Amino acid sequence: MENNGTDTAEWDGLADSGQLQGAAVFGSDSPLQEGASYLSLDIAAEHDFLLIPDSDDLDFANESVGISVWIYPFVLKNDVHYLINKGDQFPVPKTTNYALRISSGQELEFLIRDANDRAHTVASSFKIAANQWTFIAAFYDFAAGKVYFWNAPVPQAVDTLDFNQPILANDDPLAIGSWFRSDPQSPSIKDFEGRIDDVRISGRLEDILPSPPSAVDVNPDGIPQNFVLQQNFPNPFNPTTEIVFELPNAERVSLRIFNSAGQLVSALVDGYQTAGRYVVQFEASHLSSGLYFYQLKTARFSQTRKMLLIR
Repeated sequence: MENNGTDTAEWDGLADSGQLQGAAVFGSDSPLQEGASYLSLDIAAEHDFLLIPDSDDLDFANESVGISVWIYPFVLKNDVHYLINKGDQFPVPKTTNYALRISSGQELEFLIRDANDRAHTVASSFKIAANQWTFIAAFYDFAAGKVYFWNAPVPQAVDTLDFNQPILANDDPLAIGSWFRSDPQSPSIKDFEGRIDDVRISGRLEDILPSPPSAVDVNPDGIPQNFVLQQNFPNPFNPTTEIVFELPNAERVSLRIFNSAGQLVSALVDGYQTAGRYVVQFEASHLSSGLYFYQLKTARFSQTRKMLLIR
């Protein structure tokens, strides 16, 4: 997790600063998004989340605060789902320094709670999709009185919204994947069900917006050492997105797009390619909104990923 730009936890291993609660585990099943593992929260389990002790760099008192995270929801019920929450739901008054959650309408919501125990929220214009990795971020510019929302790791925000509320620090822990309650009988409510990766919390905008994916596993000569098919960017998209793939050897390659019925809608690459990194544009103005699949295939490698067109 990123706190003010400093990586204070080994998210891709077990040496982290938090405690797994309930059935929460670090999973590594495909598809991966960042590194070798992610926080996995079982759809059938209750009260599973990651609990991180209070620290000064997790508290914000009348200052800017930003949160970004990659999420892979398994299911989105007609209820709110807490992704990040600094505070405790159990006492009266409740304490919520800040929170990021998915609303019952599947929008992204930023929330703070005032001294009178009243929650104040602001919601994105976009919706969150289930069963795919999505980057989301919110930044509350306290001095400007604005909240910005993103659904892709790019500089330009999707939404710029007015929001003027004080932020009160607290001594309670940070929960990832739930609204924490200090009640041993019911330690959480409104749990998120799915996968969470690369959580970043900071008062500086530049800390929460990573650069778009770049080449990985490149040898000194600039040639990738493994086959790679990256998640398209941005995703969801309208109507253009980029697909990045890497070849460690010269190969005959096909990169094809299929609709949700398995029908071929576009053949982006079909032929012999030398080793290297490739960035392919996919323009979908002729297609309707929905879930699509893109497949990279060679004689020795095949991988398929999902992408969402929203018009």
